[in-house]
Amino acid sequence: MKTWTTLFLVALPLFAAQPGPPSSKELVERFDAAQAKVTSLQAPFTLTLRRSLLKTPTVTKGTVYLRGSDFVHFSFSPPEDLILHITPKELISFSPGAGEGEHLKIGMIRNHDRRFLGLGQKLSDISDYFQLTVGEGKEVPGCYLATLVPRSYNMKKRFQGLYIWVDREKYLPRQVTWVERSGDTWLLELGNLQINQPLPPAVTGFKVPPEVALRSEFSFFATRKSK
Repeated sequence: MKTWTTLFLVALPLFAAQPGPPSSKELVERFDAAQAKVTSLQAPFTLTLRRSLLKTPTVTKGTVYLRGSDFVHFSFSPPEDLILHITPKELISFSPGAGEGEHLKIGMIRNHDRRFLGLGQKLSDISDYFQLTVGEGKEVPGCYLATLVPRSYNMKKRFQGLYIWVDREKYLPRQVTWVERSGDTWLLELGNLQINQPLPPAVTGFKVPPEVALRSEFSFFATRKSK
């Protein structure tokens, strides 16, 4: 009995010393520092869209490419005929098979919230528009969960919340969920991250063919029928 009691008392400080999640400030600093080291990123993705008015979610897959703060490029796998190319200044969707696409400019206010679809942003920039708290991300092993609740009027009109699961070792996003005011939920899951590797020329040099007239809209956020 004495031996077990001694072992318990010795082990107790070790259990008590287990670190909890970092503070909001620490997470922002570590996340931004990790992002600053990423010149390029490539990863498979799964996007699950749950519409509040539809029973069955829409699940699509593909590959996402990122180059610093220059762009985020989503290339969807068949049967989805879609490419999304998002920069700090514009949103482009293009359907190669259909030979058509859409385009919206991003201004200081107009369509600015659409940038949160992208991944290459500093958490400090995002947290300017949201109240940030940090907890254990038990749903995704090995992650912290950054919960961001909108605090600006414009963001409250669009979002209920933004949730980012951050890898505890790399401090890079592993999963992102954003819940719109309507109740629609977008879940973006990232697979194995390839960091600072050359990106395909078709991605870095992406341009919509000049013969394609782009419509001035971005219907990706509109209701899409479940397949």
